[in-house]
Amino acid sequence: MLIMRKSTAWLGAILLLAGVSGLLLVPNQFAAKKDDEKFSKKSNANLEVQKKQIRQELEALKAHPWAGQYYYGDGLGVNVDLSLAPKSGFAFTWNGCLGLYDLNYGDVVEAGGKIRFVFKLPNEHKGFEGIASDFLPVIWGDRHYLIATDEVVKFANAINAGFEPRETEWGEFLLRRGDATKPASGYPNLPSEYSEYLLKHPIDAEVSSIRTAIVKIQGA
Repeated sequence: MLIMRKSTAWLGAILLLAGVSGLLLVPNQFAAKKDDEKFSKKSNANLEVQKKQIRQELEALKAHPWAGQYYYGDGLGVNVDLSLAPKSGFAFTWNGCLGLYDLNYGDVVEAGGKIRFVFKLPNEHKGFEGIASDFLPVIWGDRHYLIATDEVVKFANAINAGFEPRETEWGEFLLRRGDATKPASGYPNLPSEYSEYLLKHPIDAEVSSIRTAIVKIQGA
């Protein structure tokens, strides 16, 4: 599959701007959360126990269609780590420039080709916190993605724009750790109802000119 790489520079710029602008919104929210029960010693201890159990199960699993350690982010204000295994459940953390923004853990339920998280702690997926509850495991060549069920079209558009398959860990979608250097041949195994959103070839476009618009304010 032909992949256009010019767009990756645009993605880097967008993610950088999002991370920097996000810093202006996080401090008050972040400071308030440090007193939240979710960030208590007990919650952190439970999180570490869950991570350990997941790691042990992953070591025993030689191959699995979705179990593993995943990441998405920009390396700045967005650094989401997710580890999950069929029996041991999942563990999620969101780290940014100011430290730990959010965490959660719980059980994993697989049904109908999708996986669902059963959270032990409150989960609100907005701003610099939370994570989706329902995911679609997607295999693309030797790569493994976890795509939120409400972002499958967004993922297809990222492929059309040349943002995926990405060449580094940084990106907008959960990708299994280490898979960024693996080939993504053919097309991802998206459900048939989403196949129409994928173009045969990514969009190859570049900026030809930039025009400045001057607006005259009445009475000025």
